[in-house]
Amino acid sequence: MSKSCRSLGAWGDGELSAVLADLAEAQQPRKFALCEVARDGDGGVDAQIYLWGLDFCREPGGSGPGAVFVSPHGWTGNSDSAEGALECFSLIRDLRLVWL
Repeated sequence: MSKSCRSLGAWGDGELSAVLADLAEAQQPRKFALCEVARDGDGGVDAQIYLWGLDFCREPGGSGPGAVFVSPHGWTGNSDSAEGALECFSLIRDLRLVWL
């Protein structure tokens, strides 16, 4: 049995539901967005969502399945973390990581 599983024993449905809700809450991914920032010559700033994601890592460099993401244009991908996605895509765009 993995570390994330618990012995559920012979509990009633209400108790089991509470344990499962606690388990799911403790392991929920963090939502994030990478926002693209565009500046014009007059000092104006425009921004748009570049991609949305879920980061399953508990902390930078921590263990976990990493981050998955989807763009508003329909393409999907994954990375080691939200910070890793930012680092990768920042090579081609001016992006900011926003935790939601």
